[in-house]
Amino acid sequence: MQFRVLALRSDGSTQPLTVDATDAAAARRMLARDGLTPLELTAAGSLGDGLKHLSLGLSNGRPATGRAARFDVDLFCQEMLALVTAGVPIGEALETLASKEGRGAGAARPNVNSDSLLGKLHARVREGLPLSAALAQHPAVFPSVLCESLRAAERTSDYGPALERFVRYRRLTREVREKLLAASIYPMILLGVSSLVLLFLVGYVVPRFADVYADMGDKLPAASRVLLWVGSRIGAQPWLAAGGLAILVGGIVAAVRSSRFRSGVMSVLHRIPRLREVLAAAEFSRLYRTLALLLHGGIPMVASLQVARGLLPVHLARRLDAAQVAVSEGRTFSDSMREQGLSTAVADRFFRVGEGGGKLAEMIDRAADFHEDEVGRGADWLGRVIGPFLMLIMGVVIGLVVVLMYMPIFSLAEAIQ
Repeated sequence: MQFRVLALRSDGSTQPLTVDATDAAAARRMLARDGLTPLELTAAGSLGDGLKHLSLGLSNGRPATGRAARFDVDLFCQEMLALVTAGVPIGEALETLASKEGRGAGAARPNVNSDSLLGKLHARVREGLPLSAALAQHPAVFPSVLCESLRAAERTSDYGPALERFVRYRRLTREVREKLLAASIYPMILLGVSSLVLLFLVGYVVPRFADVYADMGDKLPAASRVLLWVGSRIGAQPWLAAGGLAILVGGIVAAVRSSRFRSGVMSVLHRIPRLREVLAAAEFSRLYRTLALLLHGGIPMVASLQVARGLLPVHLARRLDAAQVAVSEGRTFSDSMREQGLSTAVADRFFRVGEGGGKLAEMIDRAADFHEDEVGRGADWLGRVIGPFLMLIMGVVIGLVVVLMYMPIFSLAEAIQ
C-alpha cells in the first residue's frame, strides 16, 4: 500500500513524498535506509489523509474546519517576532506562547498544554528539531512559504527578519483579498435581496393572481399562463418547492466547493476583458510577493519558484514549472517569466532592472506593489460598474414578472372598451 510521508532530511529541510510498503513499519525502514526521518506517515486514501489534503487546497494553507482552523498563524508570527526581536530564544518564546495559551483565569504559574499545537511545537524544539521542521509537521496550519523562510533563516539563527518579512507578506496579500472581497459584497447583497423579492412575487403573489384568472383559460397570454402555472404549483405545494430550493442551494454550495467548478468559473471570468486584467494583477502580485519573500530570505531562485508553485492556480502553476526549468537551464529570470506569460510589461522592466543592478528581490517586491495598486483601482471600478448592472438586470426581471401578472387585466380592459 502507499503511504504519504513528510520526511526530515539530514540538512534540516523537509520533503513530502509517497512510499510503497507493506505496512507503516516497513515504510519507516525504507526511509531510514535513505537517511530520512519520517515526521508524518499517513496511509494514502484514509479519511485523515483526505481531510488533510482538503485543507492543503485552501489559500495560504489555511484549513476550513477543525482545531487548526482556530489557530491564527498571523498572530503567532507577530507574537514570535516581538519575542525574538527582544532577544528571547526560540524555545523560550514557544514556551511563553504555549504558557499564555494554557494559563487559566487566576492561574499563578504558567501551564503548558502539551496537547495544544503550541505545546507540540515547544516539545519538538526542545527535542532538538529546528523550528522550520517543527512547523512543517503541521502543513495544514503553517504554509510552506513560512517554513522555507524560517529554514533559510536558520543558517544564521536570525529569525527576526524572516518573521518580519512574513508578517508583512501576509498583511499585503490579505489587503489584496480584502479589496476584491469589498468589491463583491455590494453586488452579492443586491443579488440576494433581488432574489428574495423575486421568490416572494412568484411564490406568494402570483398564486393569488392565479385564483383570480382561473376562469379566463386560453384568453390569457401564453407567457402569463406559464408564470401563473408555476406560481400555482408553488402555492399548492410550498414545502415541495422549499425542498427543491434547498436542493438547488445545496447543489450550488457543493459546486462552489469543487475545485473543478472553481477552475471553470475562473476560466470564464478570465475571458471578460476588464475583469481578466484585475484577476491577472491579483495573481501576479501574489506570485511576485511570494518570490520576493523567499529571495530576501536567501532561498535560491529555483527553490523559490518551486515553493511559490503551490500557491497558484493550475493554469499558472504549469507555466511556472516551465519557467523553473528555463531558469535551472541558465536562462534569466526575466526572460523565463516573459516567455511563459508570467510578467506584464511593467513587471518585466522591474525584473530587468533588478537583474542588472543585483537587486532582483527588491524589484520583484516593487512589481508586486505596482500590481497590488492596480488591483485596488480595478476593484473600485468593478464595484461601481457591477452593482448598477446587476440592479438593472434584476429590475428588468422583477418588472417582467409584474407586467405578466397584470397583462390579463389590460386585456380585459381592452375587451370591455
